[in-house]
Amino acid sequence: MLLKHKTLTMVLSAAALACGFPAAADTLKIGAVLPMTGTAAVFGEKFQQAYGMAIEEINAAGGVNGKKLVLVIEDSQERPPIGKIATEKLISDPEILVLTGGRSSGVTLVEAQVAEENKVPYLIDHGSSDLATRSGYEYVFRLNPTAGMYPNTLKEYFNDNKPRSIVHINVDNAYGEAIYEYGLKDYMKETGIDYKVIKYAGGQLDFKPIMIQAKASDPQIVIMSAGDDNDATQLIKAAQEAGLAPELFIGTGGGHSIMGFAKQGGALTETVLTAGPWHGDRSQEKFHQFFDKFTKAFGHEPGEHEIEGYSAIYVLADVLKRADPLTREGVRAALAETDIMTIFGQVKFEDFDGYTNQNRAKTDLSQWIGGKMYTVYPKDQAQRELVKFGGWK
Repeated sequence: MLLKHKTLTMVLSAAALACGFPAAADTLKIGAVLPMTGTAAVFGEKFQQAYGMAIEEINAAGGVNGKKLVLVIEDSQERPPIGKIATEKLISDPEILVLTGGRSSGVTLVEAQVAEENKVPYLIDHGSSDLATRSGYEYVFRLNPTAGMYPNTLKEYFNDNKPRSIVHINVDNAYGEAIYEYGLKDYMKETGIDYKVIKYAGGQLDFKPIMIQAKASDPQIVIMSAGDDNDATQLIKAAQEAGLAPELFIGTGGGHSIMGFAKQGGALTETVLTAGPWHGDRSQEKFHQFFDKFTKAFGHEPGEHEIEGYSAIYVLADVLKRADPLTREGVRAALAETDIMTIFGQVKFEDFDGYTNQNRAKTDLSQWIGGKMYTVYPKDQAQRELVKFGGWK
């Protein structure tokens, strides 16, 4: 039976650690750094739910070569210094063979650095800063697209529907910098689109002046990059207050791609688009089985985060099954040889275009309609037609 917040394996693991008992010889430990408290705790819960579902399924089917998977979570509070401490705590346990999690770009970067320095394999499932797989790390692997890749499908849409002008309201952190530096900067120069960037500090209290500044440019398109649903919501509220009414509002994953944005923003989120990781391979029956099971268990539909997290555990189970010897070095070698189909799509780690151990993950352009997110581009994956913003009601 699925538990709402913690899987049985997690509860047992936490209890064993608290009592000072080592994990049993018939278990395999995976360490994860997640924001379980603080403003980003909603993301930690999403990944915990997804990890838990995958682990329960794998263990119920006999585990990995007869061994049960155990997940050990350390709280990052979505703060890089805390994330560093959390990572160091996890790797101090010699029974933890591999790491995952990270969530935000800032925490992912420190987790990657600590993992590399200590030669502990780390599978990134969502953290998107391009630097994590552009630093030549041998022990760091990523199944999701980087932030620089998030706009790939959006750029395809722009190629077919070239805008005259864009204002990009971009959060001033590692995530926002990667969206700009690796995703949009060169493309905008090459296409000659009138492109302006306005930076803001995440979590600031008043976004209206930013939107007034954006309105002065009379943009056809407004792109918004927000790391969490709170900033994403405040941005769209400020846009209404400022009377900013472009042809399209487009987020870049992050806070614009989760249900918290639709719930907080309500009708203001109608027709807002988001460009980021696609939400799974709908051509697979396994995807639909997961989607229905997850929705029933947790009362909300899974998005990119849950699908990434669920797929990451299945990738790691496959890796642990193949690792020989069953050591951190053996796991690293097995990760490098990975070639597996998941509900997130094919996962194979390659070196290309300056990236190391990076999966060629897919992206899409989705749109909020009636409180739900639908893929609208590329056309062969579209669930419905794209709708342009019709102005404030």
